[in-house]
Amino acid sequence: MRTKLGISALLAASLGGCSTSLNTISDPFVAPAKFQFLRCEDIAKRLVATQAREQELRGLMDRASASTGGSAVNVLVYQPDYQTVQSELRQLHEAAEEKQCPGGTHKAEPKGADPRGDSGKPH
Repeated sequence: MRTKLGISALLAASLGGCSTSLNTISDPFVAPAKFQFLRCEDIAKRLVATQAREQELRGLMDRASASTGGSAVNVLVYQPDYQTVQSELRQLHEAAEEKQCPGGTHKAEPKGADPRGDSGKPH
């Protein structure tokens, strides 16, 4: 059992370097163009929620790292979710940039506010 855990951790660590080439290859954690049809205010809301999830996962990973066997827990439990969240953040930022959303895409717009000044149709 202990050998299998060690092999799993070694395999996960060796494949961790593969995630740095996500910009040249498609991102395996998020469907391509997942956020393409969202409006700027929807992108802003998703950014806020996704950033909160990223902070939550980071806190859980930090807390697990402080305990015995925490590294294995991080690799097997939290790391896949964390990578998915980071991929979603990356694609949300790219979608906001592509749609030329206002610079305040890190915060959700107040309800009823239309930052584009148009009729509310998506870009």
